[in-house]
Amino acid sequence: SREEGIMEGRNVGKLEGKLEGAASKVIEIVIKKYKKGCSVKETADMLEEPQTLIKQIYDVIGQCAPDYNVETIYKILLDKTI
Repeated sequence: SREEGIMEGRNVGKLEGKLEGAASKVIEIVIKKYKKGCSVKETADMLEEPQTLIKQIYDVIGQCAPDYNVETIYKILLDKTI
């Protein structure tokens, strides 16, 4: 039914929002580690995330420097993974 479709759309939207929020938080923390001069390996170990993921984030942060905008970095990373 139409109502079920609307509810499903809302649930998908909520989930996407939660995922974006979680990703943004990780990016925010990675930016702090990047600015402190931590290596990819150190940051990956601290956050218990794969080095490949942290390397991707570091690369994008480097491209965006000195403007460390979490939303911009998130969008670039999202475009790369699609």
